Amino acid sequence: MTSTSNRFLALLRGINVGGKNVIAKDDLKACFEDLGLENVRTYIQSGNILFRSDETRVKELTASIEAGLSERFSYEAQAVVLSHKKYKSSVAAAPAEWGHDDSRKHNAMFTLSSTTPKKVLARLTPPKSDIESVATAPGVIFWSASIAELSKTTVMKLASLPVYQQMTVRNHNTVFKLLDLFETI
Repeated sequence: MTSTSNRFLALLRGINVGGKNVIAKDDLKACFEDLGLENVRTYIQSGNILFRSDETRVKELTASIEAGLSERFSYEAQAVVLSHKKYKSSVAAAPAEWGHDDSRKHNAMFTLSSTTPKKVLARLTPPKSDIESVATAPGVIFWSASIAELSKTTVMKLASLPVYQQMTVRNHNTVFKLLDLFETI
């Protein structure tokens, strides 16, 4: 591969959560390198992997990564793979206040290719506009809510619903840090 290869981010779903599918960062990195990906870099233990690839087709990269992880770690891997350009435009589409108010919790919910933000939101009770806000961009839902009233929000109940299996969630600190780290690979 050349230094001009394409930059990507894989957001893995369901690893290192509640003691399930525990995979060390070094093992993840080695798996991605064994798949022929370069400049592999992980960020925290929640399945954030930045890398370079000469492959430009996200669908093929996703299939390869999911198959490689599933085989190596014996679990049904699911990943959202985003190009640098796509990730950057998704983050730029967040509401201006998203991630910038410490009195609120801010999450980005990246949807797997099997669904869309619109389909996810259609399966939920409408968010409570007095305590939470929701905005969408292609492949991502931006959610913010009053920390003082988290337990009352609609979206906090999302983890108990089947549609939750079709997304992977990152907080605003991780989202912004990954944007910065993209420049280092």
